[in-house]
Amino acid sequence: MKKSELFLVLSVLALFSIPLLSAQEGFVSLFNGEDLSGWVEEGSSGAFLARDGELVLDSPKNYPSWLRSEKEYENFILHLEYMVEGWTETGILLHAPLHGRVSRAGMKIHLRHDRIKEGARSTGAIYDVLEPLAIANKERGEWNKLEIRVDWPLLKVSMNGIVIHDTDMSRHPDLMWRLRKGYLGFQDINCRIHYRNIKIRELPGKEEWKYLYNGKDLSGWTVQGDAEWFAEGEKVVSTGGDGFLISEEEFSSYVFQTYVKSSHYANGGLNIRWGSGERNRGYEIQIYSVPDVTNPTGSIYGIVPADRLMAGDNEWYLLEVVSAGSYIAARVNGWLVAESHKMGLPDKGNVALQMHQKGARLEFKDVRIKPLED
Repeated sequence: MKKSELFLVLSVLALFSIPLLSAQEGFVSLFNGEDLSGWVEEGSSGAFLARDGELVLDSPKNYPSWLRSEKEYENFILHLEYMVEGWTETGILLHAPLHGRVSRAGMKIHLRHDRIKEGARSTGAIYDVLEPLAIANKERGEWNKLEIRVDWPLLKVSMNGIVIHDTDMSRHPDLMWRLRKGYLGFQDINCRIHYRNIKIRELPGKEEWKYLYNGKDLSGWTVQGDAEWFAEGEKVVSTGGDGFLISEEEFSSYVFQTYVKSSHYANGGLNIRWGSGERNRGYEIQIYSVPDVTNPTGSIYGIVPADRLMAGDNEWYLLEVVSAGSYIAARVNGWLVAESHKMGLPDKGNVALQMHQKGARLEFKDVRIKPLED
């Protein structure tokens, strides 16, 4: 072969090898095949173990136990393989929070043993949101390959080389409000499953939040009323009385999030669009996790009662509020519980944490806000 011909052949081979090399570039392994380093067991321990280079859910403890990554991820490409042996129902968790219904505030890719069409509960479905474009899983005992690409607003999932999701989350009425950053996780619903070759490539983040509590003191806040407020490590705490903790800064058109934990029958709230003057307290999003009351947790108090109670006392839950123009919505643990398109304007004002009840305790953490995107 002439040198010129050899050079041409080598050049062509190099050209075809570039996509293969770049496809693996930047990926890091999330499982070392030997132990659970890099992972955290939530709930009961001992369900997951490393065996023969596989991550195995070997001794299920059942819901709400799950295994999560030590690190949170926003945008990424995740590669993994999974295999089921018998009857199986479980899932892979994306953007999962530490507290509350992790599959609802984040997302869950539902996994089953069968190839039956079950709508948004089929194998490969975004659980209770989107059914897969195709049923692409293999029979029991065979390994399945998954590629999950999250790059807001796009979500693309392939199973065994077949695209099962390709959607714009910003245009989906439910997915657009799901958490955009959180933990990767493997669910435990009392079924055995095997995973291997778990690796991830992070993509640039796009979401920016402003944290309203600095983790040290109540700088940036003003106290009004008799309620006691203080900083306690990562938490803002009130131990009873009737009063408010008011942000010094005003906000307009935003998404507000915080985790809340209330003592038994604690009564409080979150006030948004707080204005000047003692009586202009804006609108209250109720915190009162008692069944069969008029305005349970998540209600737009006195205007739109929450249609379901999705929080309980003495446990952390996620409270999210959207305020934009004439629209206000409240979500609890990922569920939309109250909304209105007929709220008064302007939508600008302070936010305030509220406590009503003596002898009660309210805790808030990860108190944050971000401007609403177009």
